Amino acid sequence: MKLKLAPKFILTFLALTFVMHEAHEIAHTTVGRIICGCWGQRDFNVWSTCESCATNSLEFLATAAGPLFTFLMIWYGSLWLDKNKTDNQKALGFSLVFANMPIMRLLNPVGGGGDEVVVINHFLHHHGLSRLIAAILIIVIIAYPLYKAYQLVENKYKMGWFLLFFLLPTTIDVLIVVGLMNTLLEKGLWDTYWVLGSPILVTVWTLLVVSIYLLTRKNIYSLVAGSHA
Repeated sequence: MKLKLAPKFILTFLALTFVMHEAHEIAHTTVGRIICGCWGQRDFNVWSTCESCATNSLEFLATAAGPLFTFLMIWYGSLWLDKNKTDNQKALGFSLVFANMPIMRLLNPVGGGGDEVVVINHFLHHHGLSRLIAAILIIVIIAYPLYKAYQLVENKYKMGWFLLFFLLPTTIDVLIVVGLMNTLLEKGLWDTYWVLGSPILVTVWTLLVVSIYLLTRKNIYSLVAGSHA
């Protein structure tokens, strides 16, 4: 599969990346709502359960929900990367693998934190060992989908194309969502908490990126060179 980066693909792929980021956070807060009976508050990348849930022994399930959703999406994407799939299916699968930012899952325990570390440490009560186990577990989970994605690329400088998709979505997400959007929120822009425990700005952003993706979703197919999407 030879890849190309048309502007229309970049627009839709970034929208998908932001949608997957939001879905990850909503998975956390939704499971928290189910377990605790109330919505916790969140911004663009930090969330919490409500105060009444502080002593709930199942609170760790809300933490686990985010990465579980992300890993399921990465593996779902990898199902479309078999050679017998159509170019459109491969383009969607490839996009799903990388729009879920697999490198971010690995960077978290390397940096000392992350959902996986919190969940494992809930049982082990040993932060250092939890970081090690989390890192190994994440590598095991993401290795095969990434291998399938790499094998599918037929471009010259194959490794360069792979690294572009592996690294750039996370970089852009950190700059725009974690950086810019959280800064706007901290400055008071639409910071009133509204539905799902989210400030208005978070909800507006979520609706915007979901709408962009749904309206332009066929652009994902233009990832494959020669496609008429």
